[in-house]
Amino acid sequence: MSVATILGIVSAVLGLLKSFVSYTEQKKWMEAGEAQAVRKGIEDADQVVKHAREARQDIRDQHVRDPDSIMRDDPFKRPD
Repeated sequence: MSVATILGIVSAVLGLLKSFVSYTEQKKWMEAGEAQAVRKGIEDADQVVKHAREARQDIRDQHVRDPDSIMRDDPFKRPD
């Protein structure tokens, strides 16, 4: 085998290795992006839950301050 052939084989192997490394890096970045998107979704959902809890507590506090408001007629109630 000549030196040129060996260098050609080594060059081809290095090219394949470079492609493999590039692919795995892209996949890693894609997975990192997916993880960031999932984290953002969880944080957004956590904020929604936090706001809902605050709103619920505000209503409870309002009913504690004015218990008669619970029995008032709701103008948005659907007719029976």
